[in-house]
Amino acid sequence: MNHLINAEYAQTAQHGGYLEMPVLFLAAQYDYVCECTHSRLAEPMRTYCRKLTEETIRSGHWLAQEKPVEVNAALVKWLATAVPGVWPRPK
Repeated sequence: MNHLINAEYAQTAQHGGYLEMPVLFLAAQYDYVCECTHSRLAEPMRTYCRKLTEETIRSGHWLAQEKPVEVNAALVKWLATAVPGVWPRPK
């Protein structure tokens, strides 16, 4: 509903819209609201997130509520491998 204004705003993004920081995307395998596992919907993210990690969780749209253990495990794994200087906190 806000596509034109979002497109205008995107034109002002720094670095041509590319993200250089590590990015994690958790896809829900059975998400029919935002289907990213079999469609081309996630392709722009794959282009513009240069340090992208993708994990698929066997869940529906509300993956954090449906599979909290799996979501937290994916987050911890990503934090420990993609940004080890941040997590776990250095003592």
